[in-house]
Amino acid sequence: MSNLFIFSSDLRLEDNAALFNASLDKKGLTTAFIFNPAKWKDHNDSPLKIKFQLNHLQELREKLIQKNICFKVIHADGIEEEPLKILNLAKELHIKKIFINKDYGFNERRRDSELEKLADQEGISLNLFDSSIIDPRNIKTGTGNFFKVFTPYSKVFRNLLTAEDLNIEPEPKTQEISHFQNDEIPEYDLEEENFKNSIELYEVGSDNVYNKFDSFLQDKISDYKNLRDFPSLDSTSKLSPYLTSGMLSAKYCLKELLSQFEDIPGTGQYSWMNEILWREFYKYIIFHFPRVSQGKSFSEKYDQLIWRQDTIGFEKWCQGKTGIPLIDAAMTQLNQTGWMHNRLRMVVAMFLSKNLLIDWRLGEAYFMNRLIDGDHASNNGGWQWSASTGVDAAPYFRIFNPITQSEKFDKNGEFIKKYLPNLQSIPANSIHNPSKDLRIENNYPDMIVDLKESRKRALDAFSSI
Repeated sequence: MSNLFIFSSDLRLEDNAALFNASLDKKGLTTAFIFNPAKWKDHNDSPLKIKFQLNHLQELREKLIQKNICFKVIHADGIEEEPLKILNLAKELHIKKIFINKDYGFNERRRDSELEKLADQEGISLNLFDSSIIDPRNIKTGTGNFFKVFTPYSKVFRNLLTAEDLNIEPEPKTQEISHFQNDEIPEYDLEEENFKNSIELYEVGSDNVYNKFDSFLQDKISDYKNLRDFPSLDSTSKLSPYLTSGMLSAKYCLKELLSQFEDIPGTGQYSWMNEILWREFYKYIIFHFPRVSQGKSFSEKYDQLIWRQDTIGFEKWCQGKTGIPLIDAAMTQLNQTGWMHNRLRMVVAMFLSKNLLIDWRLGEAYFMNRLIDGDHASNNGGWQWSASTGVDAAPYFRIFNPITQSEKFDKNGEFIKKYLPNLQSIPANSIHNPSKDLRIENNYPDMIVDLKESRKRALDAFSSI
């Protein structure tokens, strides 16, 4: 009798609870990946992210076959088709047990609920496994409610965390026999030239992923807190694409981190652990507050906020033509590479939602459609933080000045000049906000908005709610 495991955002063999448990009886295991372009489009998943996942799946497929584990591809047209498609494969292969690691998004939870109902009617059991380090139902305030603020959440998380929570499941067991024919991974082309070039930047394969993580712990973690905000430096982990697609688990990261370093406030390792906990926190939020997965503000009162309709302003922001060098360089980095430095994500998001007073949901969708590490929970949480509509958000009167941010975190303009080569000749003391003459000389546009006036407009709009 063969079991069935469905891959989702867990593209790994090690520390994959559902996959490991599906392999235990060794009587035959089939794994499946759902090829669903309609769902990817509905969820704004970037073509770069999908291509990245499919490239990695090639290696996983080979490793599974070596373990006598079958690999299948399910083709679906939208997430609502997935339950029936999964069930049909299970029936075709005479499978009685399906194994899945939970996704916490609203659509994914609804899909799993529908699958469970259909499977039950056919006498097939659905086995769901938590994908969080600590079950989100177990992290509560002293009064038994669920957290809405990160800092107290992170303190309770750290207090609750045990060695057992960090148990790493080994790779799935080799099966005694392989019952079925293996499928090939379908072709998926990147039409955009930038993405065709940038996919080479992101190495796939388990060895590359773990080597990248080990190198970060050895070479960068000690300086992480002090250097992570400077976009011209290679001082962040660059692990987000691997964490988002589950090529590397957050649990594995924490286990290795805490086995090598003490969790002491003020250190690089403490700061980086907080970044992992932010990922867990945002998953916790979409689990307990599903409205944020339905295009709504976490803070309900801001559903009333009247955003500006500014198609031209939004297009200039998307294209990196706002006339503010740091923002334009950051958007160019996103458009060319599918990734953006975290400090800059906050700066450009706050500029769009505050200075331009354009609905944060437009920016959230644009990011998802470009990012190789586009994670629904983290992306939504980050955008709502910047727009002051979300959980644990920046107060509405906190509005980053992008010129000040530029002077502080890219003092000599190294990052700006890397992505805006037409500004190479502008001296460092003028690069953050070039004069009218320098803009004309270097073919660089004027600012599309007055920062002082737009700040006041945002304050008025938010304070009126």
